[in-house]
Formats: sequence, structure tokens, C-alpha cells
Amino acid sequence: ASRDSINSTIFPAAQGVVWTPPMRTWRAAVFLSFLTLSLAGKKVSVKEVVFDSAVSDIQWLGEDQKTVITQTAKGRLYRSTNGGETWNDITDFFKVDVPGSSPQPFVAESMTKSPADSNTILVSGNRKTNFISSSRGSSWKKLRQRSQIHTVIFHKTRPTWLLLSTWTSTCNKKKDSNSAPEPAEDGGGPCNHQLFLSKDLGKTFSLVQNYVVQFSWGDPTMNQQDRIYFTHFRKKTGDQPKLYIWSSDVDFAYMDADVKFWGSPVTMVALGNKFLVSHKFIFVAKVKDVAAQTVMLMVSADGGRTFNAAQLPTEIDEKSYTVLDTSEGLVMLHVNHGAKEAQVGNVYISDDKGYRFTLSLPNNVRGTNGDCEFDKVLSLEGVYMANFKETKSSDTSGGVDDKTKEAAEESQALEEETKSGTEVDKRRAPKSKAKEESVVRTVISFDKGGAWSYLKPPRVDSTGKQIECPPDKCWLHLHGITNFHNYAPFYSTENAIGIIMGTGNVGPSLRFEPDQTNTYLSRNGGLTWIEAHKGAFIYEYGDHGGLVVMADDVRKTKLVVFSWNEGQSWYDFELSSMPVEVDNIVTEPNATSTKFLLYGTRGDTGVMYHLDFESLGQPLCKGVWAADSVSSDYETWSPSDGKNTEKCLMGKQVTYTRRKQTSECFNGERFERPVSRKNCECTQEDFECEVGFTRPVGSTECRFADDGSIKIPMSCNRNDHFFATGYRKVVGDTCEGGWQPQQVSVACPAKPMSKGAWSVLGALGMLAVVLAAVNMLSQNDRVKGIFANYGFESFGTVRYANIGSKAPESALDSVGTRFDADFIEGDQDDFDAPQLMNYTNDRDRDSRDRDRDRDSRDREETRRSALDTASEAVPRLARPPGGPKEEDVDLL
Repeated sequence: ASRDSINSTIFPAAQGVVWTPPMRTWRAAVFLSFLTLSLAGKKVSVKEVVFDSAVSDIQWLGEDQKTVITQTAKGRLYRSTNGGETWNDITDFFKVDVPGSSPQPFVAESMTKSPADSNTILVSGNRKTNFISSSRGSSWKKLRQRSQIHTVIFHKTRPTWLLLSTWTSTCNKKKDSNSAPEPAEDGGGPCNHQLFLSKDLGKTFSLVQNYVVQFSWGDPTMNQQDRIYFTHFRKKTGDQPKLYIWSSDVDFAYMDADVKFWGSPVTMVALGNKFLVSHKFIFVAKVKDVAAQTVMLMVSADGGRTFNAAQLPTEIDEKSYTVLDTSEGLVMLHVNHGAKEAQVGNVYISDDKGYRFTLSLPNNVRGTNGDCEFDKVLSLEGVYMANFKETKSSDTSGGVDDKTKEAAEESQALEEETKSGTEVDKRRAPKSKAKEESVVRTVISFDKGGAWSYLKPPRVDSTGKQIECPPDKCWLHLHGITNFHNYAPFYSTENAIGIIMGTGNVGPSLRFEPDQTNTYLSRNGGLTWIEAHKGAFIYEYGDHGGLVVMADDVRKTKLVVFSWNEGQSWYDFELSSMPVEVDNIVTEPNATSTKFLLYGTRGDTGVMYHLDFESLGQPLCKGVWAADSVSSDYETWSPSDGKNTEKCLMGKQVTYTRRKQTSECFNGERFERPVSRKNCECTQEDFECEVGFTRPVGSTECRFADDGSIKIPMSCNRNDHFFATGYRKVVGDTCEGGWQPQQVSVACPAKPMSKGAWSVLGALGMLAVVLAAVNMLSQNDRVKGIFANYGFESFGTVRYANIGSKAPESALDSVGTRFDADFIEGDQDDFDAPQLMNYTNDRDRDSRDRDRDRDSRDREETRRSALDTASEAVPRLARPPGGPKEEDVDLL
């Protein structure tokens, strides 16, 4: 490796002084090679650069997205102005001034890009030194805030505004009492978390509030872009405690940044500990009982003017929350109910108000950090994919059909086959499942979670061989985000219309062994799939989805695989003579370019390749406005769930123009895709289940859940029925006419016995005991004489007229020796005994019908109760997938 010398003058990085690094291109700690690789007459340009360590972050700057700044694991910064073809190491231009000593090396810890200005970026470094640039990194200014930055959030519409938080210097001194004392720029005082506002890109700062827990800007769609939301401790004395548990001393409040003089913060939710602002919704976790550590989730859909407690179908403890998505006018909420199967939770979908939830998908897979295997297909409206677990004790009628039981058995049999071999082989074999691990399956919804179905598997593999798989046990299953360190999760982008990729397998359930994992692609929004390549690959899209680039994600590789026709054919070429362990493949955020960056590691060093597919020489496509004609390179396509001939989703037929697979051309970065829409007739798929009703996977029928969320009429008697609303239109669905839901007939549940009924039953029981005792005593030789004479002695001398020669002489004689023979077995004992109704079952506590195992009194209490939440560990409210980093405020 060689390094060009640098002859330049470095201006001192004093506060407010601007310096400009030399623009001469040089190879900083890199060697740069240019390879022209040929394949069937086509050429791909490859440039390699070696960094000091692995790449940890990449930021694309400028309107044209050509400026790239890369941060490495060791804290060095590299800058490129041509999309990653050539790089400059700019780290040495940042100096850290330490009183009493020479400048110290700068170590970058994080980068934050402004959503309001693509030219602005802030770099936070070690030793309380932070720099900001509004010129795509060509010049930098040191922030006047001489504290260790904890969090930075740029304003969403004002380029020069930002919020910044720090912990006071006292906190660092208490954390490391052995470190050398540093001057306290903040004046010392108790340890607390302070929030500052700057309106001039860090030249000046004003204190917003101290003892802050969380903070965020308001939502521009609600005209609250200048509002600062935060949670803070009411008592502002002494050291600020960490919010490890729910606290009654924390409130949710706001202050407006556009006023000239700030007053006291306005409290919106007293006892509101954690919050999240996402689109038009505001979520706040409000403490309900400090001693029991219970909370309730408060939701506002009107900018905080009103809050409503989230109403879940069942009264079950909520241990943590994750807001999955709010981008389409409703809330998709994942709730971990603290069950034995800790890595699952239920997915609930709300109405347009955001607080009345109905169960969408039980047992959704979640990670320990709150990530959920649930994602939106970004290029299509209303399409979502998710993974769920089926536990052995789950009731399949509550979430899957009967075929799932057989599939589970098949999966178990396949699992047993992998256990063959020596004990050493078993220990070295991939641990695909724990001993009690449940099977994982992938499902897709085309109506915002209203109904779910399994992925249709491809009929043949990537080699053209027929896939052997019984039809009733055959689905496609893909890995999600919780297993990203092993396999790439299912993935989509906004500009690659209808294209989804993922790694997984075909069979009854998801497999975790590398030799069972392949890469799959769908070009019709997840309706059908093909096997793109054997093995697990990492992938990225370019040219509006017209170009797909992949590399091996499991083993070190020298090869890159690509397709310019959306998976119809694949080509590969060599990156280098030395293999590299690939970490990722990225392109500019719009996914419209034909240039990619592939980065990974080779030993202890980081390696990055710039891949330029423009050198393939493909012409630009033609005929975009004459799609479907013979002379055009384009065709029209409408996404569908495959259940109707009109090809409608969310109540409308959307027609996109996309390149034909057979057209050898590129769309180009300036390509604008024509789109047309028209409404469709309503079908059952346009409706989701109302609160109190649920759907099994693969079905559109909403069934009564009997979870206590629907109030049973008092006049509802056994063997009778009542009518309830079982369906509601999916939020955002625009269908017209057609199928309209009717009231659903629901059988009346058996009523629990009243206190009067219990009293009657008790009296009858006591009478039965007395009669049984009398019966036993009357047959005892010692006392049966008492019973025999009682009631007859005083009539012993009464004489009756003779009727025949065998007539008795007295009443006692007329009874006979067995006077009690038929008494106990008399007709008076023929009555209907009260029946004890059994409401219990063996369902797992995580199943949808878990409340059915409560006794009758608990069921009555459930019907009357409102939402009651509890938390042993502080829940986490994570941002929806695909959201900007500055909105990443977690409900921990």
C-alpha cells in the first residue's frame, strides 16, 4: 500500500473558525486498483479501497447523493465526492485541544445527518469535541457546546435548528473517579441530563430543560414542527436517577421553540414516563401503579389535544411495546405480554383513532432488543410481511389452520434427521433450534394486517429442478431482522416497485442451517416467488429495481452476482484475487443509481469496492408512455393478492409502469414512473376484524374471540344467540359497493350461577347429606328400632276390619318387617341435578383465546374491566421500520 504525500496548511480548528481540507485526491491508508472485468462481452468497473478497520457507518450527502462520508470501527472518517470511487482520509484535520498538552487525535463516535438539509452533517467525537458541516463535509466548524453529546436531533424543516442533550460533567466524574479532573463548562452541580436548543447550527445554545429523560420534535403534518416534546423529572434537586423502573416523578410535557420567551413547560400527561411521536400519533406510557409497576399506553391522534388509553382485546399484562408502523393512517402495535415464550408478542391493529385495537397476528417473533420480524413492503400500499411462532401448546384454531399441525410434525421429523452422526458432529452442527423452540413461519398480508396467508413457494429451484414438497406442507419461509447477524432479512425499497428479496427455505417451517438456506426473489409484491440463487446472499437494488446485486453472506467470497432483468438471468464476476467477508452492499438512498458500494473485512482491515454497472454499456430504455406495445421497453403491472380478477389492493387498482424483463436497457436515474389508480368493488379482503373477533391465518372469516372485549347482553340466555359487528373497513381502503359485512351471529355463553342459585344448590346438598345419614342409621341394628317404632307406637291397638284371612291386625303389622325398603329410592329423588360447566382448557397462555381458561367469575370481571397494564421490566417503544434515525426514540 502506498500513500501520497500531502503538502498543505491546516488551519487551527478553533471555535467558529472555518477550515477547508485540500481537495487533492489521495489514497489515505489505502491502495487503489482498477479492474476491468469481462463477462460475455460486458464489462463492470470495480475499484477497491482498504480502510484501517471495518466500516461502521455511511452517510450520503448532497442533493445528487454523490458525496459520501464513511466512519470506521476505529473512529476514522473518509470522504468521497464521486459516489465512492476515490476517498480522502479527513480524520487528521480534526484536532482535539487538551489543556496543558498538545492536540490529541480525534476519534469519531457517531454521525448525524440533517433531514432538512442534505448538505449538513454533525460528527460527535471523543473528549467532548464535536464538529458540524453545512457544505457536505468540505469545511467544518467546531461546536461551542463543550460537553459529551448524548443525543442530537436536527429540526425536520429548519436547516439551522437542532436539539442537543448532554449529561453534566458531574456525571462523568462520578462514573470514573480515578480519571483526571476536567473543567466543568456547565458549572458543575448535580448530575442530570440537560436539553439545549440551537438555532444557528451550534454557534449558540440555550437551555430548554434539565432533568430530561427523552425529547423529540413535533410532527410537521400536525403543524407542530417547532414544538419540543420531552419527559422530565418533576423534582429537580440532587442527582438524576436512571429510569430503570416506572416513576411517579416523571411527566410528559412540551415547550414551543418559536416563542421569544419561554415559560414553564406545559404538562400533557402527568406520570407519562416514555413517549414516541410518529406521524400524527403520540404514544405515552403513563404510570398506573408505582408499587405494582403497572402502566397504560396513552394514544393521541390530534397533536396531543386529547389522549385515550389503548384498548386491547384482552386484559393481559403488557411488558413491552413496539410501534411497528404508523405510516398508513393506523397504528400497528406489537405487545409482549410477558409469557414464558419471551421472544414473541401479539400484533394488534388500530382504527383510525389509533387506540381501539384488534388482534392481527399472534406470536410474532421479536428480539431481545425489541426488534420484531415484521416489515412493510415499502413500494406497495398495505402489504406487510411477518414471522410468527407456533408453540406446541398453541390452539391452531386461533391462529392457523389444521394443515399447520401436520406441518409441525413434518418439521419435527426433519429436525430429527439432522441429529444423526457422532456426538462431536452433533455438537459442531448448526444449532438450528433449541430443545423447546417452536416452529417459525412467514406470512404476508395485502390489507394492512387484516388477513394473513402463507408465502407461495416456487415450483422449481434456481437450477430448474422440481422442488419436492407435499402441497399441504409446503410454504416459503424467510428470515427476519432478529437473525440479521446470520442471514439477510426480507427487504424492499420504495423505488423498486414490487420487488422483495429474502433468504430462507421451502418447507413446513423456517430452517436455520446454512445448507438449507437459499435466496429468493419476488417481482410481484410477494404474490409469487422464485429461487434466485443457492445459498444465503446479501443483496441491494439499483436502477429503480432494474438491477439487483448480490454477494455471499455466509462465506468469504471473490464473486459478485447480478441481474439486470429482475432475476430472469444472473451473471457473476470476480472482485479480487483475495476473498473478502462481505458485510453489506449499499447504493445511494433512492436506489436509482447503477453504482454500488460493497464493503466488508479482510483480516483486521476494512475493504470497500466501488461497482459501476454503467460500463456495461446498456442504453436507456424507451417508450415509457407507450407501455405494453411491441416497440416499448416497458409494460404495465397491477399488484394483487391473487384472489380477484380485478387485481385490486386496498380497494383500488393501481397500475405501475415498469421495464420488461426482456428489455436490455437501464431506466436511468431521472426515470419517473407513471402510476394510475381507480377504485374497485368491495370484497371481504377489504375488511378487517372488529374488536372481539379474530381471523386464522389463511382465512378471511372473522370469528368470535370470546376474550371479554364484547359486552354480552344481559338478556342473552343459554342456547340463544345475539348479533355483533364482526368486520370494519381497513383504514385507507377506498373500495365502493360490492360485498358488505352483515351482523355476525354469536352464541350466548353459559351464564355463571347467581348467588340465589348457589344457595338453592347448597340447601339441596345439605338435604341430601341428611337423607343419606338417616338411611345409614336406619339400617344399623342398634338404632333401627327407634326408626321402626317412631310414628307407629301410639297406634298399636288400633283394629281394622278383616278382609280375607291374611289381613293384618294393626297398622304396625300392615307395614311389614322391611318398613323402609322403598323409602330411600322413592320418586322424590328423581330430579335434575345442577350441571357444573367447565370453561377451562389446555391452551397456552400466549394463544389468542388465553382468557377462556379463567373461571366464570374472572370472565365477568374481564367484561367489565378496562385496559389494565403491568410491567416488571420497563417496556420499549421502538420506532417503526424505515423511519429516519432522528425519530428513533425508544419506549424502553
